[in-house]
Amino acid sequence: MPFGPAVHAPPDTSAAQWIAPELGDFGTVGGLVPHGYERYLLLDYRGAEPLGWSGVCGLFGRLVPILAAHTSTPDDCWLALREGYGENRRVLERERQRLREDDLRRNQATRSGLNRLPSFDLPNRRYYLVGGAVTAASEIERPDGRSPQPPDLWWPEDRNWFVSGDTDLEWCYIGGSHELVSAVGAECASQTRPVARSALNAVAGTRS
Repeated sequence: MPFGPAVHAPPDTSAAQWIAPELGDFGTVGGLVPHGYERYLLLDYRGAEPLGWSGVCGLFGRLVPILAAHTSTPDDCWLALREGYGENRRVLERERQRLREDDLRRNQATRSGLNRLPSFDLPNRRYYLVGGAVTAASEIERPDGRSPQPPDLWWPEDRNWFVSGDTDLEWCYIGGSHELVSAVGAECASQTRPVARSALNAVAGTRS
């Protein structure tokens, strides 16, 4: 499994087909988080320690107990990762002659594994889909094995909440009930604030 033992490959992408029809305009909060949740919250990665993906995974780890308590399916969740992570296609094209034979084999094996994963499209993005428990959000591994890899999107089978980020943003959004959003806000008070679903991403992410 390219993304580590915490997740598994589903047979198809049927679990993700509901998302696209529920999205709003690209470039807004609603363009990332589906319609229908009571409240929406911004969770800022900036200031997470350590910096980088390890810090984001640590932040997601803090969310896991809260999110698990607000779904009836904590062991049955879906996680999506933007296509392109870990494939090193540019490296293979640019530095093929400088790669040692074992490095080349490893990259080819990674690409082969990723190509076997089901993938689906949302506006301007393509994602790999994997399944796992809610705890998997902080346990996914990059296919190249060099660092943790947080998911871009994750939600439980019962769809009680939805977490969505993007490669161009330094934060993610959480859609859920009043109780869930309040609980996340209390746990990560300095890194969260309510947002409107219609807000532009660039505006929503501006620090006051």
